[in-house]
Amino acid sequence: MSDTPGDSAAAVRVAVLGEPGLCRTLVAGVVAAAAGFEVVRECDADPDDMCRLAGSRPDVVLVDLAAEAEMSTVVPALRAALPDCAVVLLTDRPTARVLRSALRLRARAVVAKEVPPEEMLARLRAVAEGRRTTDPVTALAALDTVVNPLTEREREVAAAAAEGLPSREVAALLHLAPGTVRNHLSSLLRKTGGRNRWEAVQRAQDAGWI
Repeated sequence: MSDTPGDSAAAVRVAVLGEPGLCRTLVAGVVAAAAGFEVVRECDADPDDMCRLAGSRPDVVLVDLAAEAEMSTVVPALRAALPDCAVVLLTDRPTARVLRSALRLRARAVVAKEVPPEEMLARLRAVAEGRRTTDPVTALAALDTVVNPLTEREREVAAAAAEGLPSREVAALLHLAPGTVRNHLSSLLRKTGGRNRWEAVQRAQDAGWI
């Protein structure tokens, strides 16, 4: 593949998907300015807009995730509209949970927003060549995840707490005494280092423990 900037026939064709604004514009600008790349479209995570992506014939769709929850809807929609196109996720939360979810949804790569532009471009080129890859920041986040220290009951309590249920409702849902739920939440705080139940639940989710 030629590295000549004007050689659009050989260039990696990239579509940038995300919320309109400075971040998407900057990302698209970095890709467009790089030798061997062409930005063929910028679009929102709107179903109609994603369906129209097929006409742009991208090799790679770079998705700027505004929220992790978008992954489970955006990635399948893209794969349905563009079954032969590689999907790369750009995230500011390069956690083990995000990486596992991305792999389950068959995204080709996860790239942390904190990596240098040349690293992001290297990931885009790799997936365009048919490889599955991830950047060093995200890879280290996954490697740093320890074996799940939560018991099965602690995971159940944490999962219920993640839904925003107060302790008494968690107890009723799981058929436990309120005091038992409080004990499990105290253990969750200790094992995650969270300052409160909400932070503890978030840390457990990021680590992929629940």
